[in-house]
Amino acid sequence: MKIATIAAVVALFAAGTASASPVNLITNGNFETVAPGSTFSSGFQVVNNGSSAITGWTVGASSVDLIRNAYNAIDGYSIDMLGTPGPGFLSQNFNVVAGQTYNLSFDMARNSGGPAGQGVAVTFGGVAGNFYSTAAASNTLYSNTLSFTAASTGLATLSFASAAKAGTPFDNYSGAVIDNVSVSAVPEPETYAMLLAGLGLMGFLRRRKVAK
Repeated sequence: MKIATIAAVVALFAAGTASASPVNLITNGNFETVAPGSTFSSGFQVVNNGSSAITGWTVGASSVDLIRNAYNAIDGYSIDMLGTPGPGFLSQNFNVVAGQTYNLSFDMARNSGGPAGQGVAVTFGGVAGNFYSTAAASNTLYSNTLSFTAASTGLATLSFASAAKAGTPFDNYSGAVIDNVSVSAVPEPETYAMLLAGLGLMGFLRRRKVAK
């Protein structure tokens, strides 16, 4: 079997596999990277409007709370969208390509001190969605998704704003908790075709080698 043929097959397979693996376009989506001096083991720390304490994210409105091992923090550091006090706002820009579809996913619970119905208003590349905690148990975990297709190449914005469901009293201190924010491009159909072609060619060459 020619070495060049083997190399071509391996390259095709590797390219298809890499393209099919989702890459998070959001910096510090799990909120685990914080500025020096902002680390702590348990409790909360107020992050005020304009602070750069949470790497990659812009804090707006009044404040958000960086929480850890308390108040229903989801995994390591999480964000309580109602700071001390709220309202809170968090945003980040990311690169997009015209015609490409992007998926957002994030986990949400709520601070145990706040009522059910606390949530977030999300804007994702111009598409809006509201997500609220509805279960009585504050540690109920919600996995949420939203999608949009980029109209042009450049920067798009993802933002979270503290919100409350209609009829729910707005708590200025204990709100929705978010974590594990991820934005990924939806693979094009030809990516899957390339991956399948690579797998098929590898199988064919393997069978051919055994038959000799």
